[in-house]
Amino acid sequence: MPAKNQKFIVRLDLLKPQSNPEKLPVKFLRWLLSSGRFIFIFVEALVLLAFITRFKLDADLANKKEVIEQEIPFIESLKSYEILIRQTQLKLSTIASFRADSANYPQILKNIADQTPLGIKIISINLKKDVSKIIISINAQAQSNNDLSNFITGLKELGLGGVTLASVSLEQGLIRFTVNADATIQIIGEKRL
Repeated sequence: MPAKNQKFIVRLDLLKPQSNPEKLPVKFLRWLLSSGRFIFIFVEALVLLAFITRFKLDADLANKKEVIEQEIPFIESLKSYEILIRQTQLKLSTIASFRADSANYPQILKNIADQTPLGIKIISINLKKDVSKIIISINAQAQSNNDLSNFITGLKELGLGGVTLASVSLEQGLIRFTVNADATIQIIGEKRL
């Protein structure tokens, strides 16, 4: 008897068995074979990009070194100018510090002249710089007591400290006197007293 048409039956179970859970290494291996290859491709692309960038940066560095080496003779030729400029800057800073530490003598003399009445004739003025003040000694002659009084009052109004009448004498109808005072070095706007 001829054999009946027997069908070849294959049974496939595509569902994962629920009774037998997969172990962790098997899950990890499956993940590596499916998703891990994309990570591997991404890392390889990143390494290639870094490698290419390194070549470009090396070429840029070599170009910059060549440009710098070409500019070195020009920069060395300017060395004398740099030394001259540094010396000038040092001189200017020295002058500035000297001016900051010194008194403005013309301004002091102008202020004293502005406070001098017409009846007073100044014979001599001595200005001596002390640590933080200027000691002023004025020898003069006055025609009257009022002129002398106005002169001393004017010196006190200037802000001079220690205004004292050191000596007074009467010669040929004129009052000869010496006034001592001291001024602190103060900055008033651009002017100092």
